[in-house]
Amino acid sequence: MKLSHILISTVIMTGILPNSTTIALLSLKLTNQCVNCKLLGVNIKNTDLSGADLRNADLRWARLSMVNLNDADLSGANLKGAHLNEVTMKNTKLCGATLMNAVKSSVGC
Repeated sequence: MKLSHILISTVIMTGILPNSTTIALLSLKLTNQCVNCKLLGVNIKNTDLSGADLRNADLRWARLSMVNLNDADLSGANLKGAHLNEVTMKNTKLCGATLMNAVKSSVGC
């Protein structure tokens, strides 16, 4: 009986409490900073992240669509396998960033 209560409680709490990726994404949207954060496989749409500090962020397999990354700092960020659809990146710092298998596309491509 106790084991079933623990299992049910675990399932309920897993659905209620946000995971670390959700917390990191919320923090990024509120502060425009996410240095060394883990954003694996995150989906970001229609978001202005101009000037964001994403140094050394883990954005592997992330899906960014219609995101403004102008003047953002992605130095050392890992964008392996990321999909960047209609993402603007004017003056974006990418020094040391990993872009292996990343895909960038725009309207008309």
